[in-house]
Amino acid sequence: MEIIYNTEHQTAIFPLAANLKKAYDLRTSDLKRSINLTQELLSQFDKEGHLHLAATAKNHLGLFHLIQGEFEIARNYSTEALHFFESTKDAQGIADAKYNIGSIYYRTNNYHQALLLLADSLKIYRELNDYYNQARTLKSMGTIYEYFSDQDKAIESYEKSIDACRTINELGLESNALNPLSAIYFKQGKRDLAMQTIERSIQLKNETGDIRGLAFALYGRAKLFIKLQQFHNAVADLQETIRISQNAGDKLGLGMAYNKLGIAFMELNQLTLAKENFNNALELSDTFHLEFIRFKVDYSLYLLAKREGDAQQALNFLEKHIADKEAVINQGTYTLIKSYEAVTRIETLERDANIQKEKTQIIENKNAELDSFFYRVSHDLKGPITSLLGLHNLVKFEVTDSASLRYFDMYHSQVQRINNIVMGLINLTQMKHLQEIKVKIDFQALIDECIGSYNYLENFKTIQFIKEIDEDVDYSSEWAIINTIVQNLIENAIKYSRHHEPYVRITVKKENNSIRIEVEDNGQGIDEAHQVKIFDMFYRASERTKGSSGLGLYILKRAVERLNGTIELKSKLHEGSTFAVVLPS
Repeated sequence: MEIIYNTEHQTAIFPLAANLKKAYDLRTSDLKRSINLTQELLSQFDKEGHLHLAATAKNHLGLFHLIQGEFEIARNYSTEALHFFESTKDAQGIADAKYNIGSIYYRTNNYHQALLLLADSLKIYRELNDYYNQARTLKSMGTIYEYFSDQDKAIESYEKSIDACRTINELGLESNALNPLSAIYFKQGKRDLAMQTIERSIQLKNETGDIRGLAFALYGRAKLFIKLQQFHNAVADLQETIRISQNAGDKLGLGMAYNKLGIAFMELNQLTLAKENFNNALELSDTFHLEFIRFKVDYSLYLLAKREGDAQQALNFLEKHIADKEAVINQGTYTLIKSYEAVTRIETLERDANIQKEKTQIIENKNAELDSFFYRVSHDLKGPITSLLGLHNLVKFEVTDSASLRYFDMYHSQVQRINNIVMGLINLTQMKHLQEIKVKIDFQALIDECIGSYNYLENFKTIQFIKEIDEDVDYSSEWAIINTIVQNLIENAIKYSRHHEPYVRITVKKENNSIRIEVEDNGQGIDEAHQVKIFDMFYRASERTKGSSGLGLYILKRAVERLNGTIELKSKLHEGSTFAVVLPS
């Protein structure tokens, strides 16, 4: 469980957080000490008002009491932690608490709820790239799948758990997934692989010093020994498992080991010892409501009664076994089916998301390549185009034939159009890669410069320019992007102005938490049929300006999108247009 702490009082909190982590790490070798230290720290956190650390401590205590089989205490701690982390939208804390509660559910046979909570946790852990917790969640989900004999799904979960462990070289967790995997291999008839797998698990537990985890690994090997009829070896492993589980306070592990040890003694015909261990398991089951163990012990006692020749007692235990098992397996079976569907939906969504992510990455790479191509080709073309434009000036001085000049003018207008397209592409690619440097925008100066830059257009001198700029506009942004927006708005208004009493009104004002830049003209206007398309690349709604590249409004849209703004258009054919750009301040 990775611990993430708030930055609140960072200097003071750091030693406390470190102590909490030490208490957590101690759980594998001395769980009781780990619980005591964490409870002491929780009291301190509550007293000093460290709410985030207190919730994290509760999550830890939920896990510790879960290990001990004290499920009600574990649920209370984890639920309190979950409420806090949901209120603060702390994804890590939410996932950890849901993992605890889901683990409690599957240990108390509420498998459908367990699957849903664990699937929720897994989704969050994947979003956080938290491989450690992905591994332990997948291992728990594999266990649930095994309970319902879905071996394929169980194997898939265990193998994914192992992959996550190996990503971060987490040997202890890898061992946890190897334990149940070895049992499945044995059921599939792969005996050598099964034994190699469990021996690897035991080796990893010894290497990592995970004493409590070693008990589970030894229990796993004991189960294989019983199936191989090596009962004395099984007894040795199970007795060591019981010793470790008693020291760790692990009630569930202890109950399972008692039952399995009883089976080993029964096979060795030591029936008194067998009955003693079965009764120990049954007592734990009744005390801590471990229904999963109870129906297994019922069946063990049925076999023992048969061996002792007590037919009536055997029948009683068999009936009890069937009733207890049905109560466990049938409880929420319909909901479990829905849970499988829910988990499948989650996995499908994750697969789709990964596919979409890969597609998006490919598109982004292709776009980057295309940008690079546009920029490179545009710059390569810029030199020859400049030469062609210069050649036209030379022709005007040296050619006097009117017919020839007419043809040269036609050629010049097309070269100008090519030049506009190339310059548009250069501006477009440059805009995408501009560094975000914000400066205060002087709209008065900027608008004057943009208006003046179009004084070469033939209808420029007939236009009345009206500027309405609020004096209290205080706005900072990327100058180059704002310049692109204003320039394209003004250019568009000039190009499509009318011949009689044309005007262009430029307004800049504050509007709530935004800046509104509005350019109104009484020009040609835009037909309603064209209005949805005018922001598309290379689209031209009118042939009036033959030199137009069809890129101006597309570049305008991209510039506005870069600043998370919006564009509004009101236009009526033959009456004029109003473009308004609204930018968050």
